[in-house]
Amino acid sequence: MKTQIQALILAVLIIVSVAVTKVGESPSVANSSESAPAEGSKAEVSSNFSYEQASLLNVRDDVKDFKVKRAPARNWNVLDPAVSAEAVLIQSLDDGFPFFNYNTYQSWPTASLTKLLTAVVVLENIGENKKIAIDEGAVATEGEAGGLRSGEVFSARDLLKIMLLTSSNDAAAAFENYAGKDEFTRLVNQKALELGMAQTVIFDGSGLTDENTTSASDMLRLGKYIIENQPEIFNWSRVQSQLIQPLNDTTSRTIFNINSLVDKPYFLGGKTGTSEKARQNLLAVISFRDMRLITVILGSYDRDKDLDLLLRWIEEAYDF
Repeated sequence: MKTQIQALILAVLIIVSVAVTKVGESPSVANSSESAPAEGSKAEVSSNFSYEQASLLNVRDDVKDFKVKRAPARNWNVLDPAVSAEAVLIQSLDDGFPFFNYNTYQSWPTASLTKLLTAVVVLENIGENKKIAIDEGAVATEGEAGGLRSGEVFSARDLLKIMLLTSSNDAAAAFENYAGKDEFTRLVNQKALELGMAQTVIFDGSGLTDENTTSASDMLRLGKYIIENQPEIFNWSRVQSQLIQPLNDTTSRTIFNINSLVDKPYFLGGKTGTSEKARQNLLAVISFRDMRLITVILGSYDRDKDLDLLLRWIEEAYDF
């Protein structure tokens, strides 16, 4: 009992001693970690701070002047645009902001938008330096765009330019013939599958058959892939004209871009597609304000009018 009383007295003495020490501690020492740094200098991180504390302090200091870009605010007093198209999708490539979506998953005939997928497959599976011969079968393909002649030989690179600028079905057929039609079709569908283009099915590389189908959502995926992996496709598609020459001929000729947007300063590349069943399709990258917009229009009766309407609508329907 006596021992327990002594232990209790000792514990009380220790507690009193610690309390007295704290009270007598110098204010300058106790508050030294809270003293303000000199004006214009950065606070020094204490060596005993945790990694998380130090990281947060540095980040706050480094980004104190950073301003987060405000997303455009929808003005609901402005009604949705009355476009003639069956499906529309407009999205910012820079931050993914969706400005307008309409029937984005609806399956629709691809028409010559097929040639964008064909171009990707040619660059990745054939190679732009391969020599591609133009035969009678290719020339016999529907349409005369590109003015190709049987017996001519082009680099795949130049033939791609002909295909994209003039929408030449003969050029697309020449690529099919080079790889074998069945094998080329397999490669195109395999690429669409890799990109997650769930509504896209391709039966020919030109888009002549209306059995080729896609959706606005799938075309968005393809457009993004081209920009990130094969940007030369869009770069070629925005030139107004191109001088081309067969590898086996000394005569050169000029081809012209049939895309009506090529004269527009905001056009950064893309492709049109037209058929009786598909009507008018468009995939285009547009410079708008300080953004790049990817625009997909399928089944329009007037794609140029619809595009103009959509761009004006964005200006009115959103507060930037």
